[in-house]
Amino acid sequence: MGKIKFLDGAETIGGTKILLEISGKRFFLDFGLNYKERDLYFEEYLNPRPSNGIGDLYFLGLLPKMKGIYRKDLVKFIRKEGVEELGTGEEMPKVNGVLLSHAHFDHSGYIAFLRSDIPIYTSNITVALMKAMEDVSITKFETSVFRFIRRPAVNSFKDPSYYGTHHAKIVKGETDIDGVSLTACPVDHSVPGAMGFIIKGEEGTIVYTGDLRLHGERRLDTEQFIQKARDAGPDILIIEGTNLRGSKKREFWTEKRVFEEAGRVINKTKGLVLVDFSIRNVYRFLTFFELAKLSGRKFAISLKDAYLLDAMKDIGMPVPSLSHPNIYFYLEKRKTGTYRDKDYSEKWIKRIMKKLDKSKIVTAKEIRENESAFMLVLRYFNFQQLIDLRPGDGSVYIHSTSEAFTEEQQIDERRMDHWLEHFGLYPRVHIHASGHAKKDDLFYIASEINPKIIVPVHTEHPEEYVEQFGNKVKIVKNGDEINF
Repeated sequence: MGKIKFLDGAETIGGTKILLEISGKRFFLDFGLNYKERDLYFEEYLNPRPSNGIGDLYFLGLLPKMKGIYRKDLVKFIRKEGVEELGTGEEMPKVNGVLLSHAHFDHSGYIAFLRSDIPIYTSNITVALMKAMEDVSITKFETSVFRFIRRPAVNSFKDPSYYGTHHAKIVKGETDIDGVSLTACPVDHSVPGAMGFIIKGEEGTIVYTGDLRLHGERRLDTEQFIQKARDAGPDILIIEGTNLRGSKKREFWTEKRVFEEAGRVINKTKGLVLVDFSIRNVYRFLTFFELAKLSGRKFAISLKDAYLLDAMKDIGMPVPSLSHPNIYFYLEKRKTGTYRDKDYSEKWIKRIMKKLDKSKIVTAKEIRENESAFMLVLRYFNFQQLIDLRPGDGSVYIHSTSEAFTEEQQIDERRMDHWLEHFGLYPRVHIHASGHAKKDDLFYIASEINPKIIVPVHTEHPEEYVEQFGNKVKIVKNGDEINF
């Protein structure tokens, strides 16, 4: 008999951790960071202590209590406290792999704590993105999957043995994993490389959507996944429901609508155009890149964005090269504040600077002196740059990411608005297309796949599925199990 245990993420948007037992094998369907639960205890300046291994997260109930899945170097900290239920990290791994749907931290982040001999099955795009993001970030205890620090951190930072890595196995199409048939299907989401999975074993067929949508530029990918999932005759469909809370009257914008609305705003802007979107959202990048060209503006991105863009180009994503004549590179003040070479000494910066045309590297002063010539990508966590940029009258800030849906995000938005008001950029212009399917599309997906059982996850309103599909739906809570 097969089993599905919902360890986390059944009652929240994100934090998905599902344990699937099938044909005598065990797989995690994602192993993400649950922001909602984490925010009950932690915030920007109050974080889990790496010096306590996974102790802080364990004792606060933020990690599943399972033996044989966590890194040996992290488990030993709680073993010193007399806790033995997570094992030693030296026993045989209790899970055969992680089926990772995409790179967002609420699905991938806590893989950082799993044993490195538990392989990650995912797309080549997801691997490349995660590695590039880790290269440009200060090593983060909770989300460093391909470059984690072994604990206790006693060796030199220059010592290669100081770091560890998890191992990815690229999957595409149908493959066999220890007697289990896995079909990995690309789907459209706000980050490239997202996949849905069809898993077949002796006991039956399970379909897991991950996060997906039908109103994006790669709608066809999602449609093909729906077709393959339907043809598989699934017993159970595990489906996301992020936007079930939306009313039927709520308008869902496509990327084309974003392009049109943003274009109107940009065309009537005489000063500096500032835009905020995730660099991982390839089609949003292309939208603003094209709008910059059409409006005769130079498109300026940060060095971090340049590094990630280059990584996406290397794996064949449809993005422009760094040598494109309309792409410029914004150089932030660092360390001494004098723009000297030694201020930019990190390995990733040196690597990307070698690929850039130095004549297209611009500072805040250069942008400030010719505002109408630029569109600059500037995100909330880099708002200190506004002090250097000091946008003039007639400038605009376009916020092209999802709206706040947690208390912590609402606090961030209020702080954002204080910055924008101070610099004459308030109110911000919000123009966005969701990375998740709208309510009617979710119902269409579930209806077309036509499983025997529908299990909603990644949602706070699973009852919406019940209203649509009746007793075919099984609502689960964290800790629940389904046998099949």
